[in-house]
Amino acid sequence: TAAADKHGVSEDHFLFTNGATEAFYLIAQAFVGQKAAIVAPTFSEYQDACRIHGLPYDLVKKAALDPTGYGLVWLCNPNNPDGTLIPSNELIDLIEDHPATTFVVDEAYIEFTDQLASLAAEVKRLSNLIVVRSLTKTFAIPGLRLGYVMAAQDLIGRLLSKKMPWSVNTLAIHAGLEIFEHYETWQFEVAELLEETRAFAAQVFTTEGLEVIPSHTSYFLVKLHRGTAAGLKAYLAEQHGILVRDATNFQGLDGEHIRLATQGPEANQALLNALKQWN
Repeated sequence: TAAADKHGVSEDHFLFTNGATEAFYLIAQAFVGQKAAIVAPTFSEYQDACRIHGLPYDLVKKAALDPTGYGLVWLCNPNNPDGTLIPSNELIDLIEDHPATTFVVDEAYIEFTDQLASLAAEVKRLSNLIVVRSLTKTFAIPGLRLGYVMAAQDLIGRLLSKKMPWSVNTLAIHAGLEIFEHYETWQFEVAELLEETRAFAAQVFTTEGLEVIPSHTSYFLVKLHRGTAAGLKAYLAEQHGILVRDATNFQGLDGEHIRLATQGPEANQALLNALKQWN
């Protein structure tokens, strides 16, 4: 298929899912009986998938990750919510050094960085790698629910054995076919987006009481040195009609972080003006 060809893999290394979320739950189900490590803070669905399928898990900091003894390691790259990125060569070394551990690498935001970090093509030779991708973020189609998995043939077989029939609807399938037919044409200009993000982040950084955490993507974390994330979110929504992401529910973060993403010069300036009025 065009989808598999785009990533340089064959069809037997490829599986469409009902959004990336279905993939996470299939993976957890396929690894029942194993212990998992989740590199945190990160997307909460990995924990939910493990919890629902009874996989014990540990939340570990990236710097402290030792995959030894774990059957499954969950990584988001670039990470959500902080936009940090593990270079592909470092990840490949880690995966090669721990053949008894299967690594799940969530690349939902890989198109939002200018780093060549995707491991998609590596699934042909690394039998302990599962790459999960989503079309939701890149092509703004969250309601259609279309994601996909790339992995070794036997891993794809394990996931298929757990997959509900007809989980991907016809509209999503047709949208996916159209997207992969025109993938390069329809892609946004990431360099322009990141340049806008850097300018926006620099302006946020000059706002008193706000600390920007460096990011490789079009979104970034902001640490508050006064007030709370919930309080700031409520103020922006009620007083200015602006919605930001309170990052409190990301395990490993406290109530002092929000996540921002560039929304274009006009919207960015409106948020900056609102932040400067916050006290």
